[in-house]
Amino acid sequence: MIGQKNLYLDEILAQYFPAGSWVTWDGQSGANNTTRFVTFDNEQYVLRVYETHQDEDKVKYEHAILVALAERNLTFSIPQPVRSRDGKTIIRTRHGKIASLFRYLDGVNPTLAELEEIHSFGRTAGQLSASLALVEINQRPAYRPYYEIENTHPRCSLQDVLSFCKNPLREFSERTTDLLVIFEQLTSFMEQVSTLRQLPHQLVHGDLNASNILVNEDGIVSAVLDFEFVTTDLRVMELAVCLSDFIEPSEEETKTWAKINAFISGYGQSRKMTDAEIDAIPILIQLRSLDVFIHFLGRYLDQVSSIDIVKEYIQKSAIRCKWIMDNKNKLITLCYANLQ
Repeated sequence: MIGQKNLYLDEILAQYFPAGSWVTWDGQSGANNTTRFVTFDNEQYVLRVYETHQDEDKVKYEHAILVALAERNLTFSIPQPVRSRDGKTIIRTRHGKIASLFRYLDGVNPTLAELEEIHSFGRTAGQLSASLALVEINQRPAYRPYYEIENTHPRCSLQDVLSFCKNPLREFSERTTDLLVIFEQLTSFMEQVSTLRQLPHQLVHGDLNASNILVNEDGIVSAVLDFEFVTTDLRVMELAVCLSDFIEPSEEETKTWAKINAFISGYGQSRKMTDAEIDAIPILIQLRSLDVFIHFLGRYLDQVSSIDIVKEYIQKSAIRCKWIMDNKNKLITLCYANLQ
C-alpha cells in the first residue's frame, strides 16, 4: 500500500519537476486529504491529494477563490496554487485521484491557549470575512450553506437523523440522553430556518479553526489554510463556526468566557453585525455542532469513521447545545458589546 501511494505521489510530482529531483516527507493530514511536504531546488511546497472526492469543479472553485483573494490587500498569507509544467493547477492521476501543489507557508498551528493568540485569530477571521465579501467569481459554489442541514451528508437525510436520535442503534445506547438533546435542537433549528434565510449572505470560509491557521513565533496569525469548503452562506456563520470551538464545558467557566471575549473583540475590529445576526449566533453555534455530528455519522455509515469518533461528536454536540441554552443571553450581550 505504501509503495502504491509513493508511486502515485511520484506520478503527480513528475508533472511539476524533473523526475527524481524532489524530496518528500509526511505532513499532518486531515480527515479529507493526504498531505506531503516537498522540497525542490531549495524551495518548499505542500502537496495535497484529495481522498474523499474526484470532482475537479470543486477544486477549480477553491482555486478561483484563492486567486481572487490574492488580489486583496491581506495582512496574512493564503495558499498559492502552483502550476504544473503544462500550466495546470489540478493534476489527476491514472487512478483518478485529484492533487494540487501549493507553496509552503511558514508558521505552526496554534494551541489557542493564550488570549493574545485568540485575539489575533479573531481579528484575522474578521478581516478574511470582510475580504471574502468583496470576492466575485463566475462559478457556482460546490457546497450548500450550513442551514441546509439536510445536505450535510448524502447518507443522512434529516428524517433519518431524527429517527436515529429518537431510536438509536443498539451500539449507541449509552448516548441516548445526548441524542435526545440533539433531536430537540434539530427540531428547534428547523423551525427557525425560514427566518435565518433572511440574514445577510456572502462567501464564508466555513471551517476556520486551529488546524486551518498558522501563527508566527509571536503568536500572531500569519496564514489561513484550507479554502476547500468556501461557499455562499450567512455572513455571521463564519463567526459562529469559530466560537463553537471555544465552548469546552470541561474548562473553567472564566477561561471559556475570556477566550470567547478575546476572539469576539478581535473579530469586531473589522466586522460588525446587525441585531438580527447577533441574535442568531447561539442557534448557529449549535448548528455547527449538529452539522459536524451529522458529517461523522454519515462517515460511520459509509464505514469511513469509527463508532468511537461518532460517539465523541454526539457527546460534544449535546454538551455544546446545552451550554448554549444555559448561556445564550450572556453570549448575546457580549456580542452586542463588540460587534456594533
